[in-house]
Amino acid sequence: MVASQVRKAGQVASVKGIDLSDIYSESAAAKIIQVSQRGLKQQAPLASYPHTVPQNGPEVGKYEEREADFWTCGFFPGCIYTILERAMRYPQAIDVPEQIRPQFQEQVLNLGRHYGVAINEMSKRTDTHDMGFIVQPALQKDWELTGNKESLQSVVNAAYALASRYDDRVKAIRSWDVAINDRYSITDMEANFLVIIDSMCNLDLLYYVGHQEHDQSLIDIATQHADSIIHEILRPDFSSYHLVNFDPRTGLPQAKMTNQGWKDDSTWSRGQAWSIMGFAQTYSWTKDVKYLKTAIGCAEYFLQRMSEGDGKWHHPQIPLWDFDAPQDDASEPLRDVSAGVIAANGFLIIHQSLQSLPTSEATQLSSTNFLDTALQIVSETLDMSYDRDLAAFETPAKGLVNGNSSSGELKIKETGFECILRNSTTNWNEHAHKKYKDHGLVYADYYLLEFGNKLLRAGLL
Repeated sequence: MVASQVRKAGQVASVKGIDLSDIYSESAAAKIIQVSQRGLKQQAPLASYPHTVPQNGPEVGKYEEREADFWTCGFFPGCIYTILERAMRYPQAIDVPEQIRPQFQEQVLNLGRHYGVAINEMSKRTDTHDMGFIVQPALQKDWELTGNKESLQSVVNAAYALASRYDDRVKAIRSWDVAINDRYSITDMEANFLVIIDSMCNLDLLYYVGHQEHDQSLIDIATQHADSIIHEILRPDFSSYHLVNFDPRTGLPQAKMTNQGWKDDSTWSRGQAWSIMGFAQTYSWTKDVKYLKTAIGCAEYFLQRMSEGDGKWHHPQIPLWDFDAPQDDASEPLRDVSAGVIAANGFLIIHQSLQSLPTSEATQLSSTNFLDTALQIVSETLDMSYDRDLAAFETPAKGLVNGNSSSGELKIKETGFECILRNSTTNWNEHAHKKYKDHGLVYADYYLLEFGNKLLRAGLL
């Protein structure tokens, strides 16, 4: 009777009257375990990682994987570690049958470590700016939760690899070496220096390792890059270009355009979300109010554009894939759930930053309640896009040791749709070689789970 009451309590997750239980559900954890156990059957280092889940077609519901060195490789392992963090630090927020709890942490850590092998091996890559996205979700969390020094070393390696892409003439970190689609082919690195708005969210890695290693140069590179983004990628109204091509010989921009948004001068919603979170993180490290003001400006622009959907379509707090793109169906516009949950993570950081300031100063910076706004975005996201083909852990049969099957795996009642969320849009630019829309997406799931963990760390539930 007591055990039943404890578990029931763990299923209720409400902040300010908004039910967030789906984020902490048994299904969310079971889906991550279901997919990761498939990877466990393959020898490490894994050759590919989960990326998108189609909502229709012959492979509906099953993860499509991308090559291991693709920039999203860190997010599925990151999902595993969000579940591990809950199991280790917030056991009240992990909804699993009591019979499997004794071995749950060990099983999940084993999965996380298996998925981390390839990431550890690529921690010195200098061919990409996405090293924060690649190493932080899993390897930094592995270090923080378990004290694994190999993971910490990989995080340190990644920061120095990222810093190697900084150019003092441009005052920025090179994001891409090339940019190729059906409209342009930019391949000459001597004449082109490509920087994207997404780059703001890899600066956290430089700040973390800069302080970890007492290396001011990493901190200075991150801060200078943030300043360059303010000057050249943000517009005066705090909207953002996706891509700026600098001339590395002069350091001046020579083109401002898009690769994943609708048009060069439109505002791609996920890019705007990256700017919110990236500048909020930058303020957290520097405490320079300039970056908090910038994060707030980017956030308020995002909210202003979302408000245009009020009364026009359902769930207006789920952003359009591009705020300026025309809609084929005005009542069912194309959305990007990932942009919403990324922005919600940024709003939480802004909220905490404002809470740390004197009330008068915080009020001058913004009158927006960023906690309420973040919760509303996530609430609408769960209502519209949380997949209801649920997974679950099987109740262990008598005779099994600690709820384990004979193969040593947790047994799953499998879902037919392997992502937690639907309705993301990776790239719907008309010139893209491969266009994706309206699908499950690994980093939408990661940032949803991470949002849940942020609330736990803040003591909000």
